[in-house]
Parts: sequence; structure tokens; C-alpha cells
Amino acid sequence: MNERTLEVLEYTRVRETIAGLCMSEEGRAALSLREPSPDPAEVGRLKSLGIAWLRALSAERPPVLGAWPPIRPFLGRLRVEGATLEAGELHALGLFCESVNRLREWAENRERQIASGRRDVGALFGDEAAERALLSEILALGDLTGPAADIFRVIDRGSGEVRDLSELRAIRQGITRIRADIERLVGTYLSDDSIRPMLQSTLPALRDGRQVIALRSNFRGRVKGIVHEVSQSGQTVYVEPDDVVDRNNDLVAEEHRLSREIARILKELTARLSPSSESLADSLSRMVFLDGIGAAARWGRDWRCVFAEDIPHQDLGAGESADSGEESVSRLRLRQARHPLLGSRAVPIDLVLTPGGRVLIITGPNTGGKTVSLKTVALFALLNQSGWPVPAAETTALPIFDFIGCDIGDEQSLDQSLSTFSGHMKNVAGILASATEKSLVLLDELASGTDPQEGSAIAMAVLDSLLERGSVVLATTHHGVLKNYGYTHPSCVNASVDFDENTLSPTYRILMGVPGESHALDIAKRNGLDPAVVAAARGYLASERADVSALIKGLTAKHEELARFEKDKRAEERDLREKRRKTDLRELQLRQKEVELREQGYRRLDRLFDESRKQLENLVREIREGELTREKTLQVKAWMGEFERLINEEHEGLLSDRNGAAALRREFEERERELAAKAAAEGDPSLSGKTGPDRARQGRRAAAYGKGSDSKAEILPDFAPGVEVYVGETKRRGTIVREAKKGQWIVATDSIRLTVAEGSLSAVPVKPGREKKVSVEVHAEMGEGDTPAFELRLLGMRHGEAMKALERQLDLAAMKGLREFSVVHGKGHGILQEAVQNMLRSYRGVEEFHFARPEEGGTGKTVVRMTGS
Repeated sequence: MNERTLEVLEYTRVRETIAGLCMSEEGRAALSLREPSPDPAEVGRLKSLGIAWLRALSAERPPVLGAWPPIRPFLGRLRVEGATLEAGELHALGLFCESVNRLREWAENRERQIASGRRDVGALFGDEAAERALLSEILALGDLTGPAADIFRVIDRGSGEVRDLSELRAIRQGITRIRADIERLVGTYLSDDSIRPMLQSTLPALRDGRQVIALRSNFRGRVKGIVHEVSQSGQTVYVEPDDVVDRNNDLVAEEHRLSREIARILKELTARLSPSSESLADSLSRMVFLDGIGAAARWGRDWRCVFAEDIPHQDLGAGESADSGEESVSRLRLRQARHPLLGSRAVPIDLVLTPGGRVLIITGPNTGGKTVSLKTVALFALLNQSGWPVPAAETTALPIFDFIGCDIGDEQSLDQSLSTFSGHMKNVAGILASATEKSLVLLDELASGTDPQEGSAIAMAVLDSLLERGSVVLATTHHGVLKNYGYTHPSCVNASVDFDENTLSPTYRILMGVPGESHALDIAKRNGLDPAVVAAARGYLASERADVSALIKGLTAKHEELARFEKDKRAEERDLREKRRKTDLRELQLRQKEVELREQGYRRLDRLFDESRKQLENLVREIREGELTREKTLQVKAWMGEFERLINEEHEGLLSDRNGAAALRREFEERERELAAKAAAEGDPSLSGKTGPDRARQGRRAAAYGKGSDSKAEILPDFAPGVEVYVGETKRRGTIVREAKKGQWIVATDSIRLTVAEGSLSAVPVKPGREKKVSVEVHAEMGEGDTPAFELRLLGMRHGEAMKALERQLDLAAMKGLREFSVVHGKGHGILQEAVQNMLRSYRGVEEFHFARPEEGGTGKTVVRMTGS
């Protein structure tokens, strides 16, 4: 796949769009160099990670991958003994370490949730293997907690400057005192009444970092000191008085001392980080890779994309016929495919090439979408082999190609003395030299630009050669001979782009199995060609044209008739399945009704047994009080045993009926799942929208009292928090609190909470529309539409008003999920600044806070980061 192919198929434009979604500059640069891979294992790995990340974006807590400044340019210096990183470089390295640690923390939390079986806390990220592969990739990052702590112990996280460390504090205080002395000394000169007339300005000036005074040139000798500069006009001289010179010298010495101390601290910090250089380099490579995975997943979410299913080449044997190929082993399959660069203007296309068909010949009018269809197929193949999702519907499937060649567009070149036809032939020659049985070849307007008869002969010979190699070929043409070639060759499939003859405009739909007409005369007339010229052209065409057009129209009509027949057949099959389902449902209702009647009879017998036992006990007591004989005692015991035997038989019969009804229900649900799967495979929306268990639950509700069609009948609600249920054989009434784990529920009965298996629960029937719904209401002193501010400004507020506004902002941020915002409090005397930071320290929802960067407000603005949800 050369660079020209990627440019022609506009892969590079899509790649730049995806790269723009990376969180880091280094990730963006790496993704901009990504090229499709022909290695199925590598493509499978990339897609597996992408599937897991795409699903994770919709989870309760998506992956946390933050931005970081570029660190690769100076990372290698960590390995050099005695090297020193600047404060800004160390700050960037610290931010990178924090990004790594946050992503690792997310993966560790997710692993703990999996280990504890708490799948309910977030959606399963695709299949379990894909999720574990993503978590393993993230957990392979180095643990950079130590380096991050070392860096931010010295470097301020907010400003990126060296902190006010104890070894620097005394030097900085000395510098502050010297500057105060210099300002005092200079101030005495500026405020001296005897010197003021000599001054050109009453404000001090800086020259070479030293404070000087501006004197009129005619008074330059009146103040002893060093002249640093003379103005261009010669009217002003800048003099540093002698007593100020000494203090300025002291200032320079202290500042040099401070610089040396900072350099020592940075050198020691760099030395402490040096052993972690390998871990940092490895983590950077992994983070750049994961940044690309995350960018592709976000692009896929925004464009409603799916990851294409795999089609192994070994499943596409040359001996298979086109009629025997099912969708599961299609050579390629696109469902509702949309070209990503067309945006909302894209018309979804369906294209299926069965294993027996290696060559697809697309015909039809100009501007009908033939070339766009070719580019869509090829672009999807490139995106798929980059491990990225494609904007299409589920069941889209693509194989891995070892070579993708295309001849699209006008290859005319004046510099190389190439005509249009010569340019096409040069491309075709290169394609024939590289194509294999695992290649995809796209040929737009094959053999155009020359004599139609000779061009058709070349085109058929090229297709013969590609068929011998076993390549997958998609070609567009206007040559009628190639349409016939597509019908006569068993490995070729004709297709066309649809054309509305009423509006004389294309519909951009692909009709498989039917060649199309070019409609050149209709399109020419629609674009303003003189009707007389069009009429003359029709005359020429009528005298020389064969019955190809009539044949194509007849085939199109047959194709539409066949499509209607298949649609009617599917409708009949749906009706039959629905009748069978209703019959099974009615049988289930009758069985459940029978079981319910048996249960009622059993309860009556149970009550009878209790009453009879009491009567018998009274009888025995009377006998004991009177004359007791052995015969009477035996008769009483025999009566009791026989009665108990009847009860046990009735009970066993009831359990047998229950088990039979449960088996029938499982069989019914299994049949419903099979029907739903078959309907989904056939694209039947009427049945594929619900699964078998969904319809089985409807059946159980309707069967509760055998009144499924009566709108006033009671129904059985699904198990959910808040639903009233009967517990166990005693039918003790309770309310579901929540699901403990799969198949078990926590139920509150009176003042006791029990964990009960789902099989031991039965829902209390309710009237339709009266199902209980559980809701949680949060009451707060704020409007429903209130939202936290991204920047809270407290300037001009009194202390109490500012604290109330800050507390309200913190509450809103916690409720609405705002992770980060800033508070503008100004500098002033520091009272409001201190009050803000005291509240932030005491607020439990604040993770950390720091002053803004100097260019963003410095100590007059505090950046607040809230804890995660």
C-alpha cells in the first residue's frame, strides 16, 4: 500500500481527523504516521483493544487518560551521568507521571471490580478477553508514583517553578532585603529636594538589571556614581549612585548564589530520577500507543462506528459457488456503510460479495456514486487494517488484504508525457505485478480513454489475469461488453447504482445482481444540452444499438419482482412463526392455569388436614377419658396415615406439574431465542427487537390468570427494586431492595432483609399501569437548572458572600460531576485567598488545589480539582 494509494483513497485525511483526537502531541504525531497492517494478528490485537476502549467509554467510569507535555526530546538526557534537567522539563515529566498513575489507578480499580464479581458497576467492555487485554496493556505501564512525588516535592505543580525550599528560603529572604535597601537608597535620591530639579524623571529606571536614576545631562557630575547609558538625544544620563552600586553588587552576588543552589537541587533531582529512565521511556511508548487507541475509540463513538468482523481467507475457497455462500463466509460485507468524509450527506450503501464471486462490476450513470462506492470499500479496508472502527452497521465484515491497489482518477501527466490512457495502463501494470489471492484491486472506468472495442478487450484480459490470481476486484465501467462479461463469467457479479427515471437523478443505492444503464442522454439533457442535439443522438443510437437496454430493463424488472417475492415469503414466514408462538403461548397459559388450580386445591386440602387433625386429637382425648381399646387406637392411626398419604401424593403431583411447566417454559424461551436470532439475521425488525426471554416474560404475565388479552387483567411485573414478591413456600410477602448478584435478590420482609434465590420468588400481581417505580429524590437549595461555573469570580464580594458563593459552587460541582474549575479571588492582602484555601482544605469533595500559572493569574487564581465519582 503505497503513499499514492493512501492519498487517492483519502485515508490520510481520516487519519489526521482521528489523530486530532489524541490527548498528547506525541500521540498525535505517532498516529499521523500509522499505516494499515497486513498482519492479521496485529490487526486483531488493535481491534480487540479498540473494542474494549469503545465499550468502556459508555461505562459508569470511563478510562482516565489525561494530556501531558512532550517529554521525548529530553528524556534521553536522564541516562547521561551528571546531566541536569531544567525546571520546566521536570515539571512536564511530573505531569506525564501523573497521567500514567491515573490511568493505572483506573485499571486497578476495574480489576478489583472484576475480581469481586461486581459487573453491575459498569458495562462489560466487549467480550471478557478484550477487556482483560486492555487492562493488561494499561497495567504494563510502570508505577511512577515515586518519580512523581520526587518531582513535585521540588517543583510546584501549578506554576512549574522551584518551590520555596528551606535551603532556598534564606537566600531569597536576603535578596528581598537587598532589593528593599536598593529601593530605599534610590528613593532618597528621588525624594531629595536638592536633587529633584536635576532629575529627568522621578521614577527609578532599570539598566542591565540594576536600578539607576535619570539625570539631566547638564547635572551629570552633581551625583557621584557610574553612568550606565546616555539617551539618544543626549539630554538624559542614567547614573547608578555609588552607595547603590554596592547594594546592587550584593544583589547580583546573592542572585548568582540562588542560581547555583537551584542548579544543585535540580541536578540532584535529575540524578534521583535517572534509575527510572528505562521505566519512563517504556511507559511513554505505551502511553503514546494507548493514546492512539483512545482517539480511534472516541472517533468511533462520535461517528456511530462498529469494528468489522473478521473473514479469514481460508474460508473463501475458489471452488465455492456464489449460490452457496452465506453471509457468515462472505468475501466482504458492508452494511449501511457511510463514507466518513461526506458527513451528513453520505448515503448508506449495502454491498455483499459472496465467496463464489471474486469480481464485482458496477455500472450505471455518471454522478451515480460508482467511484464513491469503490473508495468506501477500499477506505473501510484500510481503516479496518489500522485497527480502527468503520462507520457502518453491525455484521459488517472484511478480510485482511496483503495489498490494496487502485486505479482511480485521471493519471494524465504533461511532465512525464503520459496521456490519460497511458497513465491508467501504467497503474494497472503495477497492480498486476503485486496482486495476489489476498489482494483487493479497485479499477475505476477500466480501459477508458481509448477505442471502446480495444479498451473492452484490454479490460476483459486484465480481469482474466486478476481472476487467475484470485484477487478481489471491484471495477466500474460504461462498456456494454463488460456487462455481458459479468453475466457469462461464473466468478463475476454485476451491480449497478440506482437511477430514478422520473426525476432523472441518481439515488446512490447499489443494486446487486443487475447491471445498469449509463443514462448519458438523460443526464446531458438535464445539464443543459440542446434538446435538438439530444434528439439527434437518440436517432443515431436507435439505429445502431442492440437490445442491451431492453435486456437490462427486463432484468431490472425481474430483480424487483424477485425482491418482492422474497419480501412476501419472509412476511409469510413471520406470520407462521407468530401463529406458532401464539399456540405455544396458549399452551403455556393453560398449563400454568392448571398448576394454579392444583395449588388452590392443595391449599384447601392442607387446611382440611389441619382441621381434621385437630378433630382427631379431640377424638383421641375423648377416647382416653372413656374406655380405650386397641382396635379403636389402630383405626384412628390408620385413618391418619391414609389421610397423610393422600396429601403427600397430591403434593408430589403438584411438584411434578410445576417441573413440567418450568421445562415447557424453558423450551418455549429457547424456541423464541432461535426465532429472534433467525429474524435478526434476516433483518426482520418485527421480531428481532425482542429476545426470546422478553417475549417469554410477556407470556408469563399474560398467563398469570389466563387473561393475556384483557387490558384490565392483572400482570406479573419483572423483578426489580421496589417490586412486591412472595417468598418461598410460605408465600411470605416482601419487597425487593436490590439485586445481590446474578440470580439472587435482597428482599425486605417486615424488619428482616434476606438474600433469596430468584427461583424462590414470585411477583405479586398488579393492575396494568400500577407497577411500582422506585425513584430517588435529592432536595437541595438550588434550582434544577443551576450549573457550576468553570471560573468562579469572587472579586468585589464581601467575605461572607464570597464563602457562600464558593460553598454553592463546590456543592454544584460535586452534584453535576464537574472535575475541575478555577476560583478568581485576587491577591490584595491575601485575606480572601486564605479563606478560599481554608474552605477548600475542609471540603471533603476536593481532591487537590493549586495556584494558576503566572500567565493565567498566578496567586490571584486557584485551580480546584474535585474527587472522581
